[in-house]
Amino acid sequence: MTPPPNYLKPLLVISVLLNVFLIGGVGGGLYHWLANTQPVEAAVNQHGLRQAMVQLPPERRRELRQLLRQNRADSQPLITAGREARLDVIKQLEAPTLDRAALLVDLGKAREADTALRLLVDNTLANFANTLPRDERQKLVQSLYSHGQAKGKAAKNE
Repeated sequence: MTPPPNYLKPLLVISVLLNVFLIGGVGGGLYHWLANTQPVEAAVNQHGLRQAMVQLPPERRRELRQLLRQNRADSQPLITAGREARLDVIKQLEAPTLDRAALLVDLGKAREADTALRLLVDNTLANFANTLPRDERQKLVQSLYSHGQAKGKAAKNE
């Protein structure tokens, strides 16, 4: 058997170093990925009441969900009225001649329906918040108003 050529030894060393580097990179990336994974609920970009529900304990989450379901029957006519008013606005805007007065009436109807729906949800949220202890109310504030001044005010009041 003939001895291996001299150039194979440096190639073998380079190959081993490259393999160690690749295995280390894959292992480090896998460790980083596993160490920084978020729960499925937190990974979804959620806003408003959905984000608030994620932050609350499971029993409080069920209570809020149940209150919102109870409001569904009351809110359905408001949702329908708002939808119909917006469809009327679209019809007014698509008409060959614009009737400004009718457009303003339809916009007002849509605004009133949206405001009434918001008031219903806000009242439900206020009733729910009234049953929460202070620490859970703070979580609710942070999840609902995580941007802007409310976050600074909540931190200042602690």
